[in-house]
Amino acid sequence: MTSANMLRVVHYQDVDPGTQWIKDAAVAIDSDGPLDADRTLTPNVVKMDGGYRMYYHGLGPERPNAASKGYILSAFSTDAEHWEKESGVRMDAGGEGAEHYIWSPDVIPLADGRYRMYYEGKTETGDGQVKAAIVSSISDDGLVWEREPGLRLAGASVSYLAPRCLHLDPAAGEGGPRFRLYASAYPYPDVSRPGAFSNRKIVSAVSEDGLVFELEPGVRIPQDRDLESYAVYAPEVLRLGEGGFRMYYAGWTSAPEVPRGSKYHGRIFSAFSADGLQWVKDPGICIDNGGPWDAAKASEPCVIDLADGRFRMFYEACDLDGRWRIASATSVASAAP
Repeated sequence: MTSANMLRVVHYQDVDPGTQWIKDAAVAIDSDGPLDADRTLTPNVVKMDGGYRMYYHGLGPERPNAASKGYILSAFSTDAEHWEKESGVRMDAGGEGAEHYIWSPDVIPLADGRYRMYYEGKTETGDGQVKAAIVSSISDDGLVWEREPGLRLAGASVSYLAPRCLHLDPAAGEGGPRFRLYASAYPYPDVSRPGAFSNRKIVSAVSEDGLVFELEPGVRIPQDRDLESYAVYAPEVLRLGEGGFRMYYAGWTSAPEVPRGSKYHGRIFSAFSADGLQWVKDPGICIDNGGPWDAAKASEPCVIDLADGRFRMFYEACDLDGRWRIASATSVASAAP
């Protein structure tokens, strides 16, 4: 695959999907299986031969490893509307930086035909604290995965979460970075207070080989709005063929009035950048909470294009009973002429 083609295989759209979305009536992935009945979270959808594969976090009563508290599952669809869960676990927790559970997968094709999955690993460190780092796995076919050694992005006083990795344009500078990884960055240990801004932001790092990343200076998306007071989180970044970049991300705020389940409200917001580094937030909300699946929280967006020229956003949804599912919304904007 040529370098130019690599820019278009993932996290790319010819035109901007925009900021107007209509929630779909049906849930995409329900939390109703032996491997995901307890938690169904963090969708990532990739085009593959014959359709689309969704990778997502699950936890269920029939997990093969009783010590695991969460792993990566998959489902397949030919039309991005009707999904069939695939058997087995794609990747389980374990190893450095991911001892107890993993979530927020991001799968990208590589030039040699293989796939790399970046994901958030979590290790419980005691006193109610959890340390997160970005780790990765490699696969020949997108189904069988092998953990790669080491950590892709980690810090002594920072937890890195919810990665998205883009191929960079090699024409921008010979020998320069070939990948940019966007991730949430939370302080560690976490001493945030409900209702207070918590310095939970979105940052980026670059790499020449996709394995060793160097943090870039500055903050891509800061917490600076009331509806983001608990966190900004989970960037979905698209390179646009018409120029620039579109980001969708989650903003969380405390929700003490929620009777059960999530203690936070989550909504999906958007931002635009000419260069992928300096971002301007859009006014308004792309996906608000308040529907049958997402009465408490909408978070972790993932966007793909559809055959009819529209776009579909998949996201994790939490209702007032604390049940999580994967929901979706369809764009008002269209790529069709």
